[in-house]
Amino acid sequence: MDRWNEVPDHLKTLMEVCFNSSHYHRQYWYWNGEADLRVNKDKLKSTTIPEDEWAKVEEEARKFWEEIAAESELKAKVVGIFKSYNDTMMKAGKPYRYT
Repeated sequence: MDRWNEVPDHLKTLMEVCFNSSHYHRQYWYWNGEADLRVNKDKLKSTTIPEDEWAKVEEEARKFWEEIAAESELKAKVVGIFKSYNDTMMKAGKPYRYT
């Protein structure tokens, strides 16, 4: 962040505390909430989408993001970041990306 140095130190500390608390909450919910519901109760069930169906979803998503990228230079830059991320995940394979 180019302007990060302009933020007062006490606000930087506050932001870091909030970020860390947020991560902790998500981790706590997953390990003690969602996982418990999956294992010990019947509220959550694991499901899968067949690979050929998921490939169609991804294909349509790429078309959608191309439309968004065509709207402006800034949107094209953001979509480019998403594309780069997705390319990396595809190349990394499992467990980062299920292909």
